[in-house]
Amino acid sequence: MNLKEVKNQFPEAAGEIEILESLGFASRSGNWIDTLDVEKAQTACWLVGRVGNDQDADALISILSGQRSELWMQAATSLSLIAIEKHLNSLLFILATSSNPVQRNSAVYALSFLSNCTENHEVIRTLTYIAANNAESPSVRSQALEGLGNQLSQKLSTNLYQRAVSVIIQALNSSEAEIRFWGCFAAGAVKIKEALPKLQVLAQTDNTIVAGWWSVGEEAEDSIALMDGGEPALRKPHNSPNP
Repeated sequence: MNLKEVKNQFPEAAGEIEILESLGFASRSGNWIDTLDVEKAQTACWLVGRVGNDQDADALISILSGQRSELWMQAATSLSLIAIEKHLNSLLFILATSSNPVQRNSAVYALSFLSNCTENHEVIRTLTYIAANNAESPSVRSQALEGLGNQLSQKLSTNLYQRAVSVIIQALNSSEAEIRFWGCFAAGAVKIKEALPKLQVLAQTDNTIVAGWWSVGEEAEDSIALMDGGEPALRKPHNSPNP
C-alpha cells in the first residue's frame, strides 16, 4: 500500500499524513520518528505499519526498546504487520530484559499478530511460557493467550502443540477473570475439544465482566458456538468490570 492508497482508505487521517509528508516522511531516517511530538509520532508509527519496510521495522524495534512508553503499543501494532524473521530475536530480547509490564505487553502483542514470520515455533514456545507464568502480569498473560488463539496450529510438533493446549485449559481455572476470558477465547479459536466441559461450566456460572469486553461466561458461550460450527453472538463491550 502506498500513501495515496492509505489516504483513500483512511480519509480521516489524510490531513495528518500530509503533515508528516511536509516533515520529511518520504526521506525518513531510522530515528526520524523520535524527532516528532507524541501525537505525530504515534501517527507515524501507525503509518509505517501500512507503507513501511524492514528498515521501518528496525526503527519500530528501536522505539519499542526505548523510553517513549506512549509509543510502545502503536510500534508493536505496526511491527506485527511489517516485521520479518530477523526482528523476532529483537522482540524476544525485549521480553528477556524488560520488567515493565506495559513494554512486555506491547512486545507480546507484536508476537501475537506477526504476519510475516513463517517459522513460529519460537513464537508459540514464548507465548506458552508467558501464558503459564504465574509471576507474569495478568494483562501480559492474557495477551499471550490471545496470541496462542491466533497463532497456534496443529502443524506444530505434537509436544509443542500439546503444551500450549494444556496451558490454555489451565487458564480456564485461573483466579483472574481476564485470564479465564482469554483462555476461553484461545480454546474456541483453536477448537480445543478437551476444554468443552470447563467452558460449559463457565458459560453457566461465570458472570464476571472483563473491562472493555463482556463476561467470561459469554466468551465461553462464544467458544462453544465456534466448536459447534456456529457463529458467536454479536456482543456490546462493557466499559468496566464488576466490582
